[in-house]
Amino acid sequence: MTEATQAVEAEAVAEAVAEAVEAPTLTLHDLTLTANIIDLSVQRGAFKGAEAEQVGQMFNRLVAIIKSIAPPAAEEDAAEVESEGEG
Repeated sequence: MTEATQAVEAEAVAEAVAEAVEAPTLTLHDLTLTANIIDLSVQRGAFKGAEAEQVGQMFNRLVAIIKSIAPPAAEEDAAEVESEGEG
């Protein structure tokens, strides 16, 4: 094989690998579902009292992120998630 052929093949392999390996993503739905899971876990007593503060802080941060990236129609869902967490 010539160097030019090897370079072309190496580039093709690199492109194929780049296409095959996608960066992990989280959608708004994923984040909302995570907040709901945390809320349900707290309601069911899955965390010890000493852990409750940290879990609550993370839950509040997650809800803040959801609110900041949610489109206007979905803001009602984020508010609903927060109100469920307070109950």
